[in-house]
Amino acid sequence: MKRVIVLAAALLSLSCLQLKAQHFDPEHRHSVELSSGFPPIHAFMLGSNGSYRMYAGFSEDTNFRGSVTLGYTYAINEKWDFNAAFNLASHFYTRTYYNSTEETDEAGYPFTKYDWDSVKEVKSDMTVWPSYMANFRWKWYRSDKVRLYSSFGLSYLPWIWPIFPNLTPIGINFGGNHFYGLAEFNFSTAATFAHLGLGYRF
Repeated sequence: MKRVIVLAAALLSLSCLQLKAQHFDPEHRHSVELSSGFPPIHAFMLGSNGSYRMYAGFSEDTNFRGSVTLGYTYAINEKWDFNAAFNLASHFYTRTYYNSTEETDEAGYPFTKYDWDSVKEVKSDMTVWPSYMANFRWKWYRSDKVRLYSSFGLSYLPWIWPIFPNLTPIGINFGGNHFYGLAEFNFSTAATFAHLGLGYRF
C-alpha cells in the first residue's frame, strides 16, 4: 500500500507540471521493457477451490501471487504506441495433506474419511500460467524526460479464459533517451493495481 501511495503522489505531481512541447524521435521507435505486477487478476484462479480441497483431503495457504512481463513497444507516431508482451503469472502456495481412512456409509458405498487433526505431510509448490498481451498506448503528455499515457488491449490466456481485457487508466515513462522507468495503474493479466518496470529505447 505504501508503494501505491508513493506512486499516486508522483503521478499527481507530474500531472500538475506545465506542459512542454512534445518531441517525437523517429530514429528511436523501438523499446523493450521488463516489468512486474501485483497481483495479476487471473492468479486468483490458479489455486484449487474449497470443495476440491475438502474432497482431496488437503488445505492450501497462498504465500505470494505475482507476475513478470517481457514486452516490446513500437512508437507508431507522436501520440500512439503499440505494445506486445509475454507474461508469466505465478502462484506460490503451501499445501497440508491429512491422514485418511477408507470407510463405508449406511448404504454400503465406500468413502474416504479425512482426519483434519492429523497431518500427513506439508508441501510448498508453485503454479505458473502464461499470457500473451497486445495493447495500444495513447500518449497524452510528452516531454523530453516524461511521458504520461493511457492504454487498452487484450490478452490471450491458454487454459483459463480465451480472451481477457487490458486497461491502464494512467501510466508514466520517465528517464533519458534510452533507459527509462515505468509505473502504471493497471488492470490486466500483468497486474490488477500496481505495475512497475524498466525499459530500454533504441
